[in-house]
Amino acid sequence: MSLIKLFLKIFTSTVILLLIYLPIALVILFSFNDSIYFIFPFKNFTFKWYERLLEDPLFLKSIINSIIIALAVSAGSLSIGIPASFAFVRLRRNTLYVGFIMIPFIMPWLVIGVSSLVFFHTLGIPLSILTTVLSHIIYSIPLVVLIVAARLISLNPNYEKASMDLGANEVQTFTYVTFPLIYPAISVSALITFLWSFDNFIITFFTIGSEITFPIWVWGSLRHPTNVPVITAASSIVILVGSLIVYLMETYRVKKGIGIYAII
Repeated sequence: MSLIKLFLKIFTSTVILLLIYLPIALVILFSFNDSIYFIFPFKNFTFKWYERLLEDPLFLKSIINSIIIALAVSAGSLSIGIPASFAFVRLRRNTLYVGFIMIPFIMPWLVIGVSSLVFFHTLGIPLSILTTVLSHIIYSIPLVVLIVAARLISLNPNYEKASMDLGANEVQTFTYVTFPLIYPAISVSALITFLWSFDNFIITFFTIGSEITFPIWVWGSLRHPTNVPVITAASSIVILVGSLIVYLMETYRVKKGIGIYAII
């Protein structure tokens, strides 16, 4: 049995290494290559693709727009998803309510994008960053509900009952008892919704109008082969910044002694 476990660990680690981390490493590596071709050996080591990237006003605008959208989506998804999580837990036997919450999560992004486009066009609402934010929130709410509700289900209800018995009202109980216990799940759902929104192309493509986000900028730049090295530089920056954020969150979790189980 131990040999089977060892084999599965090695097999899983190898697959993840080859299919995820190796391509990422190659993207970062070739972003410093003084050539538009992804071939070995390197022509020369250079930072010119990063310099050209930072000189591109469309790239800077796309990053700013993507961050604004992702932050707004995270805030909106949490403000709706957290109360919905409590209702999800209290009414988890209500199949109709559960289905109502979860359907957007299993719906293809293409369908959401086209539906949102038709919806806003019918109402006469011009496509903009706002319409993109609203469309992203549609598929982000179920994710928040799943993560936060999973944590709520695992909580001992006696904590809240004890708080109420000691004289605290519902608001005080949530603020000082429930919220600290579900905070790890909330922070993780906020991070995931931010990353999903930042990286989303399909829904954004149908709802952004004349504005531009990072995925839209990448898609447009890919039509010109000479821009591929610049895209690798942009991807490298996003990868490194994202990795830094995850590292800081993990460091904070370990420092505070929060176990992985507390998240889910």
